[in-house]
Amino acid sequence: MLRPDITFLNHGSFGAVPRKVFEAQTQWRERIEAEPVELLGRRGVELLDAAKQPLAQLLRMAPDDFGLVTNATEGINAVLRALPRDRRDNGTELLTTTHVYNAVRKAMQFVSERDGWSYREIDVPLPVSSANDIADHVIGGLSERTRLLVIDHVTSPTALIFPVKQITAECARRGIDVLIDGAHAPGMLDLDVPALGATYYAGNLHKWCCAPKGSGFLWVRPDRQKDVHPLIISHHLGEGFKAEFGWQGTRDVSAWLTIPAALQFMADLGWETVRSHNHALAMWANVMIAARLKLPNLSPLDGSLLGSMASLPLPLPLHTMNESQIIQVQRRLYDQYRLEMPLMLWQGKYYFRVSCPAYTTSQDLMRAAEVVEQITKLSL
Repeated sequence: MLRPDITFLNHGSFGAVPRKVFEAQTQWRERIEAEPVELLGRRGVELLDAAKQPLAQLLRMAPDDFGLVTNATEGINAVLRALPRDRRDNGTELLTTTHVYNAVRKAMQFVSERDGWSYREIDVPLPVSSANDIADHVIGGLSERTRLLVIDHVTSPTALIFPVKQITAECARRGIDVLIDGAHAPGMLDLDVPALGATYYAGNLHKWCCAPKGSGFLWVRPDRQKDVHPLIISHHLGEGFKAEFGWQGTRDVSAWLTIPAALQFMADLGWETVRSHNHALAMWANVMIAARLKLPNLSPLDGSLLGSMASLPLPLPLHTMNESQIIQVQRRLYDQYRLEMPLMLWQGKYYFRVSCPAYTTSQDLMRAAEVVEQITKLSL
């Protein structure tokens, strides 16, 4: 349903809903409006339980071990709110990395300031040479005060796959809980959530599963479920994780009810076929754009740390522009060049990220490189 006159290379932000999936959500909305009390009040739990089944199967989760949320950030906020209050006496810390998604950073900082936790980010510098390189930095940054590590599965600004299973194993050995921000992972990676060994996992479905916006999930290890509640406290408080997440007040649940249609759409294309295609295209784009613009790659050229996206530093002087200047460049990309591609701030420098879903072509990516080259020359 994307505009044909726009080169859209930002699937990683809000995804893109296939028309067939959009029509399925529209049908759910029509059904709910025709019978609101029947479908929401009396059959809501039953319908949502059914909607969870194909997701549980895809990600190897027990249906009762995860709840549906609007997005990964909402799920992460629910976990952060469940943490014990007031840790001032021993300086217990919330820990993440410099690659954290900014909304999650803000949520962690808010909870830390409110509840007396300390907050710290481990620097994982670029470029990275291997998964072990990332793991060594993260594990080396753990401390005796670390209570919770929030780690990205696929980073947003730098588009890197973090070795979360290796990291969670070491955290488990040290008694540190791990919350994985899996915003980009479902659909992009072949994922077995419980096998990762984390305490919590929050994921989005509106990105690489092509579900409607507003569809995400929060998985919680069974022994921690009694402490985690949805952000909307409603009728079933105290009745258990499944019951509380099964009813979160009056809301448009059509996005959740459309999850099976989205997963079926992707399954019909072939999950492995789509993932392999997207990964190969991202690997190619990473090498092609870097070579054309004479840019350093952020990760190994074999693509071992890439999924379906790649980030590269903007050429000078774009790389070091200030915020107001980069906003103008972002606006120009869309208004003048009809290119939707995010410019990402990381560690005080600007990067651009290309997404490579099944509808993206090599011509789209070559055009992105050409546009960045043109804007760079005009900025010199």
